[in-house]
Amino acid sequence: MPYVTSVERLAIKRGMKQGMQQGLEKGRQEGKLEGKLEGKLEGKIEEATTILMRLLVKRFGDLDEGICGRLDIATLEQLDLWTDRILDASTVDAVFEGH
Repeated sequence: MPYVTSVERLAIKRGMKQGMQQGLEKGRQEGKLEGKLEGKLEGKIEEATTILMRLLVKRFGDLDEGICGRLDIATLEQLDLWTDRILDASTVDAVFEGH
């Protein structure tokens, strides 16, 4: 009987080790995916900020620090909304009304 117990213990150890390795690999893959998604979002935000800033400068002239600060912390949704508003806005402040 002690022999069977030793074999069982060894099998349990191996199973645990394999399970841990599989769990680590799955965690790495999920981390990579999450990192890629975050990177893509950051890239989209950076691109949207650059485009909006260029349009604002072209339409209204130099931007003050307050507006640049708003652009730096804006979400992608806010940037899209403001970009849509730029064509109808008569002033730079009108672009940001309500936000």
